[in-house]
Amino acid sequence: MKKILVIGVCLFLVYSVSAQEEGGIDASKPTNFYSFLDNTLENTSSPGQNLMGYRGKITYVPSEAHLILGEVPLLYNDRTDKFGVGNIRARYFFLPYKNYDKFFGAFGPSVDIFAPTGKFEDGLGNGRWLVSPGLTVGLMAADWIQFFPILSYQYASKPVYSNPTEAENVATHGLTFQVITPIVFSEKFFIQVTPIIQFNNIDDERTDRYVQELFAAYALQPKLQVTAFYNGNFEDDIHQVSAGLTFYF
Repeated sequence: MKKILVIGVCLFLVYSVSAQEEGGIDASKPTNFYSFLDNTLENTSSPGQNLMGYRGKITYVPSEAHLILGEVPLLYNDRTDKFGVGNIRARYFFLPYKNYDKFFGAFGPSVDIFAPTGKFEDGLGNGRWLVSPGLTVGLMAADWIQFFPILSYQYASKPVYSNPTEAENVATHGLTFQVITPIVFSEKFFIQVTPIIQFNNIDDERTDRYVQELFAAYALQPKLQVTAFYNGNFEDDIHQVSAGLTFYF
């Protein structure tokens, strides 16, 4: 845990000093693409354990229509008393259409891939490859509020860890529908409210879940934001909270 805190403090100091003062960042819309480095400290509580640590995300935007993201979590599980790398994520998002002057303001496909780099036995990952292609649409309701529905398919591979049970040793197919809803209060402050319906296994309706996400961002400088995030799976009593610092470049 000391390593995690040192990393977080160092990153905060480095990027507070080096952040540039140019404007033009509107990160409230998920279809606005920017290159950035995001650093968060997080805690995920579930029955019997807490999973806490640092999550680094770097996004590179080679053009207005292309976004590439890489994500690496460094996590500690207080049940197993283990620390290590969690599941690494990669994402590609292609946006062939964007025109915020129209009600139908944006459209584009994406794909997310999660690699099972987090050791399942240590409680640092789920031990499966996850591949999730999706489709995002932007609906411009007003200047201060928009809606971004996202429909995704999710494939989860068979477990890569040793000796799974017969029930666990299957691949699953699911669907997720969510609506990211940005609410802009000022040039410096916005929130996103995201209700999510998850059909984690279309062959087993008992795995269907409703999840609620909340995200807030405040600009300390034009290219430096502090953020807060909450994800709540109420049926399984799983709750994630995080605080972060985002540097745009």
